[in-house]
Amino acid sequence: MRTLITLVVATVAGLSTASMAYAACTGSNGRGWGSGKGNGAFQMTAADKVCRISFPGFINDAAKTRIPATDVTVTKRPKNGKVAVVAGKGILYTPNPGYKGKDAFCTRNKSSKVKGQTLSGCVTITVR
Repeated sequence: MRTLITLVVATVAGLSTASMAYAACTGSNGRGWGSGKGNGAFQMTAADKVCRISFPGFINDAAKTRIPATDVTVTKRPKNGKVAVVAGKGILYTPNPGYKGKDAFCTRNKSSKVKGQTLSGCVTITVR
C-alpha cells in the first residue's frame, strides 16, 4: 500500500510539472492577423522547455465570437527551435537545448468554419 501511494504521488508531481511548463509561457498573439501583419510576442524560461501558443482566431465583434484558425501552415520556421502544430492544443514552440534569446516563426492560418479568409503573421518568443 505504501509503495502504491508513493507511485501515485510521483505521477501527480510529474503531471504538475508538465502543465507548469505550459503555464509559465506568457504573452499574446497580438493584433493584425487579419491584415497579414500579425505580431505575437511570448516569453518563457529555458527551464519551461515548451511554450504553448493558442491559435490566432477570427473575431466577430457583432456576435462576440472567436473562431480559432486551426489549419496552420508554418511559412517561416524558427532558427533556434522547433514548432509543432497540435490539434486541440495550439502551436508548441520548443527552443534548442541551451538556447536563450529571441526566436521567431511565421504562420498562415485558416478555418473550415470561415470560408475564404486567412490570418497570417509572426510570433516572437524570448527565451530567458
